[in-house]
Amino acid sequence: MPSTFIPTARRVDTQRLLSVAAIPLAAAVAMATTVAAVGGVTDPVAEAGGAMAFVLEFIKFCYLAVATAHLSGAITDRICGGMAAGLWLDEFDAPEPAPKEEFWQSFPNHVDGAAIAGAVTMLCIALG
Repeated sequence: MPSTFIPTARRVDTQRLLSVAAIPLAAAVAMATTVAAVGGVTDPVAEAGGAMAFVLEFIKFCYLAVATAHLSGAITDRICGGMAAGLWLDEFDAPEPAPKEEFWQSFPNHVDGAAIAGAVTMLCIALG
């Protein structure tokens, strides 16, 4: 079924979209909360310049890591071809991996994921 939001995508992969958009945000908030709670000799929130700057640094870190992972995934897929990465619960139960063309026709593919994560990183840099 073609997607009406993304013109060239045949389907929207909700698991991959969640892994690009929401999971890094949750990880960043969890890491920032843990570091702020543990503290140490100095107050990490005050050292970063306030609570907002402190959380934005963790968000930048997480989304930059996601962008790098998706970009390297795109390069690897182009060089080595598509391989099952073991990311989905039912991936190894399928009779054969999804064809390369099918992977690239879903949203977000690796390039889309890198672009989304890079855009969030740049937004955090602009806000910080």
